[in-house]
Amino acid sequence: MNRKLTYSIQQVAEMTGLSKQVIRKWEDRYGIITPQRLDNGYRIYSQEEVALLKKIIKLTEAGHSVKQAATLVQQQPEESIESPETHTDQTNYFLLALEEAGVVADDKKIMHLLEQAHHLFGVEATMEQIIVPFLRRIGELWCEKKWGEYQEAVSSQTIRDFLANLRRHFYIPENAPLVVGSCLPNERHEIPMQILLVQCMLRGYRTLMLGPAPAPTAIESTVSLASPAIVLLTASTHAVWKDNGEALRALDAFAKTMPHIKFFIGGAGVKNIVQQFELEAIQEAHSLHEVFSKTEKV
Repeated sequence: MNRKLTYSIQQVAEMTGLSKQVIRKWEDRYGIITPQRLDNGYRIYSQEEVALLKKIIKLTEAGHSVKQAATLVQQQPEESIESPETHTDQTNYFLLALEEAGVVADDKKIMHLLEQAHHLFGVEATMEQIIVPFLRRIGELWCEKKWGEYQEAVSSQTIRDFLANLRRHFYIPENAPLVVGSCLPNERHEIPMQILLVQCMLRGYRTLMLGPAPAPTAIESTVSLASPAIVLLTASTHAVWKDNGEALRALDAFAKTMPHIKFFIGGAGVKNIVQQFELEAIQEAHSLHEVFSKTEKV
C-alpha cells in the first residue's frame, strides 16, 4: 500500500465516525486492516485503509454483519456486492426451498436457508425479498388449509428465532437512541414487531423488545427504566380488544406522563383506533416512514 499519506487513529475515527475502540476491534478480530506501527507503538493508517473502513461501514449499513462485510471486500469486487437486482434467481430458489422445508416442518433446514440468504444478500434484502414473501406464503398455505398448525407454527417460530438472533448480533453504538417495541396486551403475534425492530436497527437505533402478550405494567416499567426515544406498539389481531380497550387506555394515560417519549400504535388489528378510543398521547402510524416523519416534526 502507498503510505506517503498516513493518519493517526484519532484522525481515522474522525474521518469514518468509528470509535478508536471499534477500529482496533475490527483490526484485531477481523483482520480488515493492518496499520503500520511507529517506534512508539502508535498506529498509522493509509488512505487505502481508511477507504476500506468506509466500505465496510457502507456494507454494514446495508445490513451485512462486520464479518460478512470484511469477507466480501476481501474476496469480491465492489460491483458484485451491491447488485441485489442480480439475485432474482437466487431469491426464487430460497423461497421454494423454504416452502419445501416448511412442508416437512424442518426447522433446522429453514434456519440454515435463512442464514444462507442473510450471508448472500445482507439484512435488508433478506427481509424484503425472502422473509416477508415467505411469511405471506405461510399465511396463504394456512388459509388454503394446505398446511396444518404444526407446519405453520414451526415455520413462523423459526423465522422469529432468526430475527431475534439477527437483532442480538447486529452492531449498534451504545449511545444510539433506543426504540422499545411491544405487542399490545393479549397480542401473541410478535413477528411483525421483530421485523419493525430490525428495520429500526438498519436506521441506526438500538432496540429492545418485550415478549408476546405482555402485561400493561410490564410495558410501563420497561419504558420507565429504559427511557427510550420511541415506543412502538402493535396489534396484528383483534384479540387485543377483548378487554374493550382498557389496557390501551391505561397505556395512553401512562404515555401522557412521559411527554419526552413518542408512543405509536399500528398493525393489521388497528384502524382509526386513536380516534375511536380518544387517545391523547399515543399516535397511530402504519409504517416506519410515518413514525419517523412524525417524530421529526415534534
